[in-house]
Amino acid sequence: MKPISAVVVFLFLICSAVWASVDGYHCAETAIVQDMNQALSKTLAQKREAWITPDTIENYRQHLQIAALRRRSVVSYALGEDAHSLCSRQMKWRSGSRSLRVQSYADCSFATVWGLSDQRLSFLFLILSLGWMAVSIVYLRRHQSGRLVLGKMVYATSDRSFRDCHGERIAFTPMQQQLMELFINASNRKLTKAFICETLWPKKPDASETLYTLIRRLKPIVSERCGLKIVADRGDGYRLTSDSASKKEKDCLS
Repeated sequence: MKPISAVVVFLFLICSAVWASVDGYHCAETAIVQDMNQALSKTLAQKREAWITPDTIENYRQHLQIAALRRRSVVSYALGEDAHSLCSRQMKWRSGSRSLRVQSYADCSFATVWGLSDQRLSFLFLILSLGWMAVSIVYLRRHQSGRLVLGKMVYATSDRSFRDCHGERIAFTPMQQQLMELFINASNRKLTKAFICETLWPKKPDASETLYTLIRRLKPIVSERCGLKIVADRGDGYRLTSDSASKKEKDCLS
């Protein structure tokens, strides 16, 4: 798993949690308005006088199904929309020649509405995002600790594999694999010819030509897939270095 993949999944879960929370909040607002509408409708059906009295308000509150609204919602003469509170639709009471337009209002803060909303789905996404973050951190730490990045190449000590910047395995021959591992484990990525020959061909008296052939065939692969170069070091050896480092070195020598 790449770090960018872990971040994308984490952001997706967080966005899902926010979306679920906002949707739950809006559903709670809708439920509050619907409850006020039905309570006001029942109140007007029982109303006999052409004015609003404390008994009217008390009767209205008894019809409310959401208990938290009973202390926050009142019946009033229709005043129109109020941007600072939730309100029912305007309803007309009529008795003979007498008529009255009334409306109910609820003084609900953001915290009140949010507390009435169903946030279980948003909490589930939040828990999933936190769990994913924890798992990703542990996973990446374990896998990054056993990886060495050099140029565009990544060496994983767990399976002794070399991969390019796209995560694709670089198919070295067994001898090329051994030589690359020698470079990786060497101090400053420097190896003497004698050390390479003794390690790779211990029974061969003179493996100089074999080493030269191995290096010649390995160079293009290392350059194209790894962004690295194998250069002849001063003296009797080779050094594995990045393209940028090689260019700087050439500039210094020129």
